[in-house]
Amino acid sequence: MQNPYDVRYYSGAGALTRSGLLAKVAGLLAFSMAFTALGGLVGVRAPGLALPAMIGVLILSFVVSLARNVGGLNLILMYTLTALMGVALGGIIDVYLRVGAGALVVEAGATTALLTLGLSAYALTTKRDLSGIGSKLLFALLGLIAASVVGIFVHATILEIAIGLGGSVIFSLYLVYEVQQARFVEDTLPNAIIVAIGIYLSIINLFLSLLRLLTGVQASRD
Repeated sequence: MQNPYDVRYYSGAGALTRSGLLAKVAGLLAFSMAFTALGGLVGVRAPGLALPAMIGVLILSFVVSLARNVGGLNLILMYTLTALMGVALGGIIDVYLRVGAGALVVEAGATTALLTLGLSAYALTTKRDLSGIGSKLLFALLGLIAASVVGIFVHATILEIAIGLGGSVIFSLYLVYEVQQARFVEDTLPNAIIVAIGIYLSIINLFLSLLRLLTGVQASRD
């Protein structure tokens, strides 16, 4: 089974140096976060749109991987995905704000930012080849999804903590894996889009996992 955001590693003369792809990925991520922020404003004002937006994100996650080589459309799909993710996040954040748990959102966001910087620095400097962990992470992700489905029906604080912790570890590893791809894959816009979306989704899911973990820990103390 293959991750739809895997890209083929470039075996040319510049394979062991940082390619120009890094600049493209950084730019795409910056615009993606801007679209997410705008979507978040909509989501906070209309939290009922969170579920439809998340469904749209799931659909577009697969569609954009199929349309990666369709110029123009790939960018439209990417920014639509990130805007919808912002709407979904806005709805989630609104729930926390309504119950007076905004501090957990801030803590999860700050921790995500610190981890993203640290893990990205490691991925950009390490000499260790992480290209082989993609398939292992995918199976770990499927296990996490299965546990999350169980969590819908079994409301146990310890399960919430376990799912949050497991997700935090898995998406931290995904982030390192995706960032390292930007060092070694061929410098093309389709590759940049796929790598950027992979990194973006890893960051967002890391934030959501940390938020779930912190919520579970808080509940265990009450």
